[in-house]
Amino acid sequence: MDVVALEKTEVYQGRYRVERTLGAGGMGVVYLAEDVKLGRKVAIKQLRSDMTGNSAEARFRSEAQLLARLNHPNIVRLYDVLEEDHNIALVMELVEGVTLKEWIRERTATLAEKLDLLMQICQGLGKAHCLGIIHRDLKPENILVTNDGVAKITDFGIAKALDCDQQLTREDHIAGSVQAMSPEQLQGTTLDARSDLFSFGSIAYELLCGRKPFERGDKSALAFAQQITSKPHIPPQQAWPEIPKPLAALLDRLLGKRPEQRPESAERVFEALELVRKHGIDANTQQYSETVTQLLIKPHKKRRNISVTLTALIIIILSTIWGWHKYLQLTPQYIAVLPIEFNGEVRGHKDTEALIKAMVRQALMSTPSQLKSSALVSFEAKGESNLDQQLQNLKDKGVTDALRARLACVQTRCNIELQRIDPTDTQVKGQTSFVFLSSAQQEAHYTISNSMLELFPNNYRLGKVSQTKMEPLDYELYLNTLTHGTGSIPKLLSLDDLEELIFKYPNNINLYTLYAREALNRYIHTNNKKHLTKALKIFANAEIAESHRTAILEAKLTILSVSTDKQRFESVLKKLQNKGHPSANLLAKFARFQYLQGNYEQGLSYAKEAAELSPSPNNLYLVAINKMAIGDYDSTRRALIKLIKHSPNYWGAYALLGTIELEKGNLELAEKAIKSIPKNQRSWRMKSNLGIVYFLKGNLTLALKTYQDVLESSPDNIHLIIQVAETYSALSDHINAENYYRKALELTSNSSALEEKQFRAQALANLGMTPEAIALIKELLRESPDDTYVKYSAAQVYALAGELQSATYHLEQLTAQGMGTVWFSLPAFQQLCSQPQTSSKIVLAICD
Repeated sequence: MDVVALEKTEVYQGRYRVERTLGAGGMGVVYLAEDVKLGRKVAIKQLRSDMTGNSAEARFRSEAQLLARLNHPNIVRLYDVLEEDHNIALVMELVEGVTLKEWIRERTATLAEKLDLLMQICQGLGKAHCLGIIHRDLKPENILVTNDGVAKITDFGIAKALDCDQQLTREDHIAGSVQAMSPEQLQGTTLDARSDLFSFGSIAYELLCGRKPFERGDKSALAFAQQITSKPHIPPQQAWPEIPKPLAALLDRLLGKRPEQRPESAERVFEALELVRKHGIDANTQQYSETVTQLLIKPHKKRRNISVTLTALIIIILSTIWGWHKYLQLTPQYIAVLPIEFNGEVRGHKDTEALIKAMVRQALMSTPSQLKSSALVSFEAKGESNLDQQLQNLKDKGVTDALRARLACVQTRCNIELQRIDPTDTQVKGQTSFVFLSSAQQEAHYTISNSMLELFPNNYRLGKVSQTKMEPLDYELYLNTLTHGTGSIPKLLSLDDLEELIFKYPNNINLYTLYAREALNRYIHTNNKKHLTKALKIFANAEIAESHRTAILEAKLTILSVSTDKQRFESVLKKLQNKGHPSANLLAKFARFQYLQGNYEQGLSYAKEAAELSPSPNNLYLVAINKMAIGDYDSTRRALIKLIKHSPNYWGAYALLGTIELEKGNLELAEKAIKSIPKNQRSWRMKSNLGIVYFLKGNLTLALKTYQDVLESSPDNIHLIIQVAETYSALSDHINAENYYRKALELTSNSSALEEKQFRAQALANLGMTPEAIALIKELLRESPDDTYVKYSAAQVYALAGELQSATYHLEQLTAQGMGTVWFSLPAFQQLCSQPQTSSKIVLAICD
């Protein structure tokens, strides 16, 4: 069986049809083949015809024997061994993907994705070590990454099999690639599993820090080997100044010159990476670094003890970093309110039934604010779903308690039954009932709240809800506003009306909660920050009972999570942590805040944590929006389609889906997604995106009208001002364009917000102030190198500045991640088409 035999197209040995050569190395050639018996693609690794000596054949046979023992998802599998006339070939799993070396070079990955790959490599390595096998040539070229992101270790050609029950050591000769060797391997001394861990440390360093731990330069192999054995590696903080301290500590230990300085096993390294991945991707405290270090050097005991140790360490870390010591005392409760069930008829005007249902719902929704370690989860039942279906839906969302109210009304009397249900097993944890008069809704409101509180354990209760009597008209308007005017009452409370009610009834916590909701909604729809400022001022002056302080703090944090005031946000966050507020809610707020700061990797990490604890639509949306911000369009689209399927009235998902299609250049799909949202539910950003659709379609007049209509309700919206300026520029109305760019400069003169600094850079460049524009865009690229919009702004600034190489670089990044070329129709980009320095790739992509 020689090379020529394998290249023939006929079926070999009645089973394998060779299609083509995949690659060749020092000893073997790898072919793509089809296993006609099982109908699957395989890779056949054959010993080269000029390498058929005893040593080469022995290595191939050794690799086959080792792979036969290794059955693990993170190691390339061996299917068969072919032998004929002293020739040997290995039939192996075909991995559709790239080498880790190519993956590092071609992909801009998140820290979480990098850690996931390293953890997978650890698992495969740990399996090999447990079976007494050391790889001895672990390097990025010998790790394959599938298209689905699965890491697989390959090329065990020089691996050694030792006894798993004995210490993995043996004197041996030098074998392997210099850049993949440990100091002891280079020196030809005893090797054990920790030799592979040094090689793994080199891989982890390159993956995380973007460079190798030892710079070879023009050194000879011998000089480079001496550097590895005797010179310290480049400090991780020098290669990546922002590296989290736990990871820097881990890399330093992995790259220790002596085996005893390194972690004792791949299992330990996996546990440390898992700890960082789950609980401290951004943690830089010294205590956290020491905790990871201790994990790596602590003597290995039984598996059960490891789990106990890890649990204790996680508790310590959560307490140290997040301050959630009270969270540890009470299990967090995520509470949802089931649809109000109403039977019978009630005497009164035609809106009485609607107002009673609104009153009952609000009374139940206020329950979590009177409980420790409890938070409300928004929930809308699907169509005509029954109770079991609703409870299953809540279980899937991570809800721990469902509140149910059933009313039976006759004329002026209503009997109400309240239940607290566990969605995980549908068991009723507690129930009560009583009768109230339909004319005494306010009294019933507080009776319902306090009756529901009594269904929870004493140690969760903050205290009874005290009644604050409102005038009948005020209370009716309040209920109508809660339901957004679903009855026939035409008037809804404005923010000014709510402020007056708060002044009249300062101890009514429900009014503060409603004000926070309405202020946030108005800000989202108009981008007018005065709503946020006013809300925070009102909350600061609130004089309410101590038992209501948590509700006020939560309302504050909701407002601050969409602001740029980091100091106040962190202050309120800490107070809520100390009060034991449920972690999912705090993580969600923190994820939103990080997203708005442009810290998308951190935002994604915290959003995922929140969604794991409570997979509510809001938390799943936060995961999606952070994924989209780093350019992961396909994954985001799949997540949104799933979210829309389960929550068809969650309009934010449609808006984000429209944004993705817009960025991809799928203008018809973008317009369809945005127009799926009812007009009264469209925020200023959704309307702005619709204007962008018109702009990119070439309908500049309609785009300008759309932008200006939105500007009427949000006159200082910097986003819209820039869009209007760009539209005037495209219309060759340079006077109006300049006026709007100058207005953008005025509004962003003292801004520290990422988006506003980005627009300022664009305005500076369009006004010819290129040095200032370039300096600002470089600052933004350092702060948020993976931000799609920062890259887009950078391409625009460099194009306007005439720095074509830099503009081309960012344009290539954007087109590579899938941004639609229709986005490059601005005059700033089109001028590149006439420049001979512009790369042919970009000319082909963006020029007509």
